[in-house]
Amino acid sequence: MNRFLTVVMVFTILTSSSQADDTSKLAALFASADTHDAVTIPPGDYEIDGSKPIQLASSTTVWAYGARFHLPKSLGDRARVVLFLGENVSDFHWFGGHFAGHVFDNTKADNSWEPNVNSRPILITTTKGGVTENLTFRDVTSNGVAGAVITVLGAEKKGSERDVETYARNVTVENCTLERSGKFMWDYGYLWQITVWPEEYNDDERKMAAKYFRNDLIRESIRMLANDDRVYFDNSKLLPVSTKREGADADRGHDSICFYNDQLPRNIKRGKQYFVVESKPSYIRIAEQPLGAPIRFESDGGKSVNLIFNLFQAHLALYAPAGSGPGKGALDLVGCENVIVRGCRLSALGDTMHIQKCKTITFANNQITGSRMGAFFLAEFCKNATITGNTVDGTNGSRVISVEKSCQDVTMIGNTFRGGGRGSWINQPRNFVLADNIFENNTTKCETDPKRGRRSFVTGDYEHYAELYFTTFESNGKYGNIAIRGNIFTSGSKATEAITFASGGDNIIVKDNIFRGPVTTIAEPVGCINVIIEDNMVTRASSDSGRLK
Repeated sequence: MNRFLTVVMVFTILTSSSQADDTSKLAALFASADTHDAVTIPPGDYEIDGSKPIQLASSTTVWAYGARFHLPKSLGDRARVVLFLGENVSDFHWFGGHFAGHVFDNTKADNSWEPNVNSRPILITTTKGGVTENLTFRDVTSNGVAGAVITVLGAEKKGSERDVETYARNVTVENCTLERSGKFMWDYGYLWQITVWPEEYNDDERKMAAKYFRNDLIRESIRMLANDDRVYFDNSKLLPVSTKREGADADRGHDSICFYNDQLPRNIKRGKQYFVVESKPSYIRIAEQPLGAPIRFESDGGKSVNLIFNLFQAHLALYAPAGSGPGKGALDLVGCENVIVRGCRLSALGDTMHIQKCKTITFANNQITGSRMGAFFLAEFCKNATITGNTVDGTNGSRVISVEKSCQDVTMIGNTFRGGGRGSWINQPRNFVLADNIFENNTTKCETDPKRGRRSFVTGDYEHYAELYFTTFESNGKYGNIAIRGNIFTSGSKATEAITFASGGDNIIVKDNIFRGPVTTIAEPVGCINVIIEDNMVTRASSDSGRLK
């Protein structure tokens, strides 16, 4: 058969209310893909319940312009729904089509989907030694999908967090508009904060937190008495005694607790973490630090004090709804080689896009118009990435940029990043260029506002972030060959610094940047070597200007 022959298959969609699912009719179209080079899905509305994925095959071009795919209004607690599924697919191209769902929105009281619903329209996977290559997705649109609309996965190497066994090759995503699409995420500390400071939120928010918080981590009826150092309650299921932790785990909260819900002793702070130093069936003793001296209370606590234990699970880990499964971002590309994402418009009630363990990446001329969590997310162990010409609006999400875990050979040039929540995070990179970008107020989570800001479980106070910060994830981790040139940084009102560097950096240059706003300082790069910070211009809030050496 002529490779470029297009075979158009048309079928009639029933419009009566009794027609609940069109999966079988769509599957009939794709069943012919073994012998035909193109499948055309006629314009119209299609109901798909996701109970059985429609299989995709190699050497297929899908034309779906005008086709609208509707997911069920209710999915209960079903965590994972895949509409179109392919394995080891090559020479595959999908054009057009709109996917509509009902992603959970924490700002609304009448959601029909649960937070853990995970709906992925197009999923292509690769087996060890299999071949996935030459994939194009163009003009796809979506709204309200609770998982990545487009997912392409290479085969990750088992037992290694760094390595890919088999890459999916030559993946292009162009001119797609994927709005409010991606796995729903709570954001760090949100439900914990409502639980601990309920008076700062409305009835609907309190009801939501009561329903979805990890209530199994709460112990009630706590008694704390003046001049006593014991916290009395039914501790028959013994809370663990806190251990001394070092490095990255020092402030993770795995074995720390906090108090709330009633008047506390004068020397105990609501929401702040404390550590268990003795644990008995009817009481515990607590301290400011692991293995520290027990705290003796200066006054009585109220009769309705509660505690939350394992603050890691209650705060840091509660961003992901239980059972929600994979599918970060409106698009999720993992273990791919030769990746192009350009001309797309993306937003999500979670992370907005996710590129992980990929190499040779171009992310250009895209618009990210809103993120409940991370906006731009170049995830772990990516290599050779060019990020240029993008506009990223974090809209009070989490980090406006994450370049995470040993990415190398990354250039970010000529982008605009604004309105993020927890700054821009660069995690142990090698060969990293950040040039001619605009950064504007990316630390909104530091604001002392319960609707916009987030509190830290470590102190009970609002979080603190720099506008741009470099960290390491390995003990004694090293990073280097960093150039930060010609950028414009306008800080938020509550940023701690303009830039900070974790120890372990080598060959760092910060030059010819402009720093504006109330926070313009670069923290001393203690523990770094071969650092040049020069010829940067500062314009302070009072409009006086100077040179930052």
